Amino acid sequence: MSLRLSFIREQVIYFRQHWFVKNLAILQVGNFSNTFIQGLTGIIIARLLQPELFGVYAISFSLAGLLVLVVSFGIQDTGATIVSGTYAHEEHKGTREAFMFLGRMVSLIAVLSIIVTLIAPSLAGKIYHNPLIGWYAGILVMASFISNTFLNFSALAYLVLGKVKQMTLLTFTDQTLRNVLSVLLIVGGLGITGAMSGHLFGAVIMLIVSIILWERLRREHSIFPSVREFFTRSAGLQVRKHISFSAWVALDKNIATLFNLLPVLMVALYVSATDVGYFKISLAYVNLVIGLMGPISTLLNVELPRMREENPETLRKNFIRVSLYSLMFSVLLTVGALIVSPFALRILYGVNFVPGVKYILGLGVYGAFLGIGVGLGSMWRAINKVKISILINTITLGIGIPGGLFLIKHFGVWGAVIMVSVWFTVSHFVSFFYILRYTRLVK
Repeated sequence: MSLRLSFIREQVIYFRQHWFVKNLAILQVGNFSNTFIQGLTGIIIARLLQPELFGVYAISFSLAGLLVLVVSFGIQDTGATIVSGTYAHEEHKGTREAFMFLGRMVSLIAVLSIIVTLIAPSLAGKIYHNPLIGWYAGILVMASFISNTFLNFSALAYLVLGKVKQMTLLTFTDQTLRNVLSVLLIVGGLGITGAMSGHLFGAVIMLIVSIILWERLRREHSIFPSVREFFTRSAGLQVRKHISFSAWVALDKNIATLFNLLPVLMVALYVSATDVGYFKISLAYVNLVIGLMGPISTLLNVELPRMREENPETLRKNFIRVSLYSLMFSVLLTVGALIVSPFALRILYGVNFVPGVKYILGLGVYGAFLGIGVGLGSMWRAINKVKISILINTITLGIGIPGGLFLIKHFGVWGAVIMVSVWFTVSHFVSFFYILRYTRLVK
């Protein structure tokens, strides 16, 4: 017994001191803190705006997310892959050029962001018969663009330098500042405009902070270009190489983002803003509970590719085991969430959102089966089949969007509930069984 305790103690000490485990722990704390801040802010904003205005807020937020997705090309994911790769190979010149490439891409995104901000009110007026939705979305588009400049660059620089604690603190400060300002401006009587402007003002403040941090990093590490070089140098920028390097991964993530953005935008076409508010709250409530499984997915991003290299024989077995355990976990979490939902919704969001409880119950299938997909993204990358994931998700959306519009048109919010449940469940199970078949054949 003493030998076993001694072994366990040594293993705990080893993992506490291991750089990867320490960095993962820091990231998990940061992710949990950001999720908590976002969740708490969402609850406060819902209570302040009440169902109808919160519905408008939700539509504006989703529209902004879609517009940002269109103009940004998934450059954040591409940038992380490019810079991490060049720095890992000690290509200091390549790292410098990669950052300048990102700066040039941001300049293009800036122009596109201004264009979509100007056309957003007209677009929202034609689609949702409310130009204000477009104005609100435009504010968020500009806030997102500002955040994706030197805040993103500084966080990426900290990451490649191994300064995970500083990166986590920077992103947490950004999230906290923007959300706190949004709440304060709503309380100050500015309503939805205040909620969106809080993100814009926070992004401007963090831009100034990030430029200062960037200049400090540049003085310590010459591989990083100066602020001036971002906008004056263009020689050596291998645009095609950098974009193609990680375009498939970025595309896969962008399609996954569409799965989360489209339901609110689609349901808003046929139901009132109040009903959109109920639907958004119901979806957020289920996602908040299932979000407790986030650490499992984060660990699998590292563990499954590692198993593929070190012990491929166990990859399939461990993937099945983790997926089934996660499925059981998501079922238990969802059942618990459904049981307490009438009380939780009343306490968290207030009595005016209680009509949304029935939609939470309807989303039970969606929440219960989410666990089966916890390792899919990691496994696709581990077996180098991201293109198949893109194909499955594209077909799902190609069939699911017109089918979803039909359901929403005839059944309102309940149609959206059915649509979301079918989208995610079908996509996850098709992907899961494809991976099982593929790993059995190549075993």
